[in-house]
Amino acid sequence: MLGPLRAWRAGSELDTGSAQQRAVLAALALRSGRVVSVEELSLGIWGWNPPASSAVALRNHISRLRAALETEPRAPRLLVSVAGGYTLRLDEDALDASRSERLATEAERAARTGDRPEAARLLGEALDLWQGVPLTGVPGEYAERQRERLTERRLALLETRLGLELELGRHARSVAELTALADEHPMREGLRALQMLALYRSGRQADALAAYDRTRRSLTEELGLDPGPELVRLHQRILRTDPELAAPGAQPSAPAAPPVAAWLPPAQLPLDVPDFTGRTEVIAELDEALARPSAGVGTAAAVCVIHGMGGVGKTTLAVHAAHRARGSFPEGQLHADLRGASAKPADPYVVQGLFLRALGVPPENIPSSPLDRTALYRTRLAGRRLLVLLDNAADTEQVEPLLPGTAECAVLVTSRAPLACLPVTSRTALEPFTEWEALDLLERITGSTRLTREPEAARALVNTCGLLPLAVRIAASRLAARPRWTVASLADRLADRPRRLSELETGSLAVDAAFQVGYAALDPAQARAFRLLAIPETPDLSPGTAAAVLDCTDVMAEEVLESLADAGLLEPGDVGRYRYHDLVRLFARHRTLEADPPQERQAALSRLARCHLAGTSAALRSERPYSRLAGALNPEVPDGPQFTSAAEAQRWVIEELAGMIGLATQILQHPTRPAGLDDARVIAATLTAMVPFTDLCVPWRLVVPIGQDLRRIAEQAADPDVAANAGVVLAVAYAHTGRHEEAREAALRAWRTREQHDDGVFPHRLRYTMGAVAALDPGSVDEAVDHFAQARTLARRAGEAGFEAQCALGLAQTHLARHDYAAALKEGRAALAHFSATSCHLPATLALRTLGQALHGLGRHDDAVARYREALAMCDTLGLRSQRAPTLLACSVAHLDAGRHAEAASLAGQAVALFADLGDPAGQQRAEDVVRRAGSESP
Repeated sequence: MLGPLRAWRAGSELDTGSAQQRAVLAALALRSGRVVSVEELSLGIWGWNPPASSAVALRNHISRLRAALETEPRAPRLLVSVAGGYTLRLDEDALDASRSERLATEAERAARTGDRPEAARLLGEALDLWQGVPLTGVPGEYAERQRERLTERRLALLETRLGLELELGRHARSVAELTALADEHPMREGLRALQMLALYRSGRQADALAAYDRTRRSLTEELGLDPGPELVRLHQRILRTDPELAAPGAQPSAPAAPPVAAWLPPAQLPLDVPDFTGRTEVIAELDEALARPSAGVGTAAAVCVIHGMGGVGKTTLAVHAAHRARGSFPEGQLHADLRGASAKPADPYVVQGLFLRALGVPPENIPSSPLDRTALYRTRLAGRRLLVLLDNAADTEQVEPLLPGTAECAVLVTSRAPLACLPVTSRTALEPFTEWEALDLLERITGSTRLTREPEAARALVNTCGLLPLAVRIAASRLAARPRWTVASLADRLADRPRRLSELETGSLAVDAAFQVGYAALDPAQARAFRLLAIPETPDLSPGTAAAVLDCTDVMAEEVLESLADAGLLEPGDVGRYRYHDLVRLFARHRTLEADPPQERQAALSRLARCHLAGTSAALRSERPYSRLAGALNPEVPDGPQFTSAAEAQRWVIEELAGMIGLATQILQHPTRPAGLDDARVIAATLTAMVPFTDLCVPWRLVVPIGQDLRRIAEQAADPDVAANAGVVLAVAYAHTGRHEEAREAALRAWRTREQHDDGVFPHRLRYTMGAVAALDPGSVDEAVDHFAQARTLARRAGEAGFEAQCALGLAQTHLARHDYAAALKEGRAALAHFSATSCHLPATLALRTLGQALHGLGRHDDAVARYREALAMCDTLGLRSQRAPTLLACSVAHLDAGRHAEAASLAGQAVALFADLGDPAGQQRAEDVVRRAGSESP
């Protein structure tokens, strides 16, 4: 067994058969005569997914082994069938693995009696039985586990034998063997210690110290750990030329040095960076929490958690804060990289063992039981002022065993997950730099001259890095290493999105690698979601939109979004919203190009487009329950979200608006994949349903090219529905961007297209659109009145009283523009009467504001204010923030014209804040003008 699997009978080697047959033989032989069930054999050979023919194959292997091993295969004595399995009956010394264990036991007995030469001889005889890698060529999970066990056993026996050789003064002949073994197994500190001792006793002190440095570097680079206390003490003793390290029988050449202390306070913190930048508020909070660990936390240790995405600077911040706090922890600082973002996080109980060794506990005194080990760990920390830095934690379960039990200590934890269930003193959600922090780091690394010469290029560079500290550091390091490069030249290279991640790499630093660690730890479903959700051009995602992309339920989508946020690959925003950092999105898109076929990526976008249509149609039905437009636009798409109020519907449209426009642009303007007619139909219908929400600050400049693309596709496919809807969208977009002639022409083309396909739903709406387009042109107000009047007539014929009232409201607002306040008052009252009677609260609010404006125009300021107050009360009741802002402004103007300057200034001030919150700079400017007027005209 201790090499390639071989068998003999009476001195002749036997044919052990195929690889699987050898696996069966190994599984039976290594179990020392125990009965092995068929299930155990199958699992050891084929794993958890055996082939359907596994039972037949196993019987065949047993039959062939009997033919090879037995003298009488039909009456087997060695390989015997027992109920439910088989057993291989061998003498103890018939198996080399058993002989090796027997010799090791005899060697241990000899060592206990003081016969070291005999112990070393017996161990040498046991080790001579190894002929290479155990079970070479034997497949299966069981064989792999046994291979690892036997290999580990050989190393343990070697270490014991070589230790005996040094005790016997045989250091010179052991050096070569120990050097080879220690270099082959650099993480085994016991072998390195024996090598160092052998070298030292052979007069090679410098080589012994160099061997220690190799192990220290290996542990730091591979595990983020320092050597254990045993190896550190040996290193110190070699440095001091400790006479007690001399070979047995050697005479000391100098007086004995003072004994080395049994325990040195650990100082394991990684190096701090000399160019630490920003994070002023967070550092102040951590300084306060760590300065007096027992203050304000009763009998519990201070625990500070820093969490955030990969590359955001968690470790740099934690190490910097830990170094600042060192003076508060004179008895040492412990550090471990828990590798929480990797596929194999560190075992906290292994880390406990390393910490215990650093705290002076000999390895043989460290308990194997997790409970006993935790108890000893907390006992060693009790009463001591130590700081524990746990970097890159996976979850609460990994951190809890490493927490001290008393208040004198403090713990600083970094993690990509928020560790929400961990009881903490402070928790910091670390975000990317502010722009000035990023520029400060760029300047510290590259120098101030280049930034002074190219300030705008520097701003562009750090923003292209997404203000991510790791990305900024890499970009700055590249500039520092290339003094002939300009800042603008690197900014231009990073502006190329496909190559941005490959540019953000220098030396051992790479943004891509920081994200890859977290991505590699995802399960397949999470990884697929991470890739697909990055495809749509949307600023953020809700569970509903994520469900559409992933083709799953909202509940499942939210679970995936939360898991990705916990992994530090998504950033949680407002309640129910999640977003990608720009560089993380780029990383995910690179992965989806590698892993997901084009059809699946396109299908995800199409599902999201249909989700937008379903949601916009549902919002339209909620806001205008009298309208038949939503049903006509959305006959085949499943029902969207269920809104309980018009305000909730408006909020949904506001939240998804940027995503709808970004997705439409992405689908219609893809550089290599022409948009299909089905997607065009869905997008055209979505934007048509969005048109009634024109008061929600729609970015019409971005809608214009979308409408143009839709019209082009409609003309190529001769599709009247897409053509008419594209015409409506394009007309309104042109009108809102001041292109009035093009708006009028687009509306007229839509009207003519629908004239040929009159379905009774669209004619009055198209005429209404023509009126709305004309009303936005100061020179076409009279034309608008005519269009609205015709639209009202058509709506009456179609039996849509609600739309008839909407036309009356449009007329009232147009009469206001003509300063015909009496006509506006008449039409506004007609609209309000219908909307109030039918409980259409949003249009009723618009009608009330229109009436207030008409009354204001007639000089009836108090009556106007009364209407505005009714409208504001309705806004408050329904949560209509987008309507409240212009109503506050209109009411403030009425107060101003009535000479009530304080009331005007107060209402206008509220409007300023609300317009700013809504992202309406034009409205904000108008409200600020009223505030200034109220101040200047006040007596």
